[in-house]
Amino acid sequence: MALKQTELTLTDGGVDKRFIITRMTAMQADRWARHLVTALTRAGVQLPSEAMEMGMAGLGGIAQALYGQLDDEAADVAIAELRKTVKIARDPSNPAATSGLTEFDIVDAEALGKLDQEAFRLHVDFIRAAARFISPLVGMLVPVASPDPSPAA
Repeated sequence: MALKQTELTLTDGGVDKRFIITRMTAMQADRWARHLVTALTRAGVQLPSEAMEMGMAGLGGIAQALYGQLDDEAADVAIAELRKTVKIARDPSNPAATSGLTEFDIVDAEALGKLDQEAFRLHVDFIRAAARFISPLVGMLVPVASPDPSPAA
């Protein structure tokens, strides 16, 4: 069975470019999502239940905010794994010929952000599954810190 794909044409630096984003295999996506949810949990981030229930729309819209809660290394790893799923069609006369992104393929921050967001959305269901598996366990294993007692008056 073929992996799910989405195509996206973006104007980048005044030039239309076509991208193909292919969802990771279930095993790869599960590992990526578990690592992301674990890093978010370690950073003290709770995935909003409203976003979890909204699924793709809810989590897809908060991708950058989630990455912003991580330390640089964890964010870089998560984003790099997603960017591996993006291919660029370099030859308009041969749309089947694609290759992985290089750091020189994108010039506009907005185009890169849109690619990242679409790749994230293609994998949201794995984040939901990982969060449901990991977050309740983490909540049971990590004791809640009791508030400091107020000073005696």
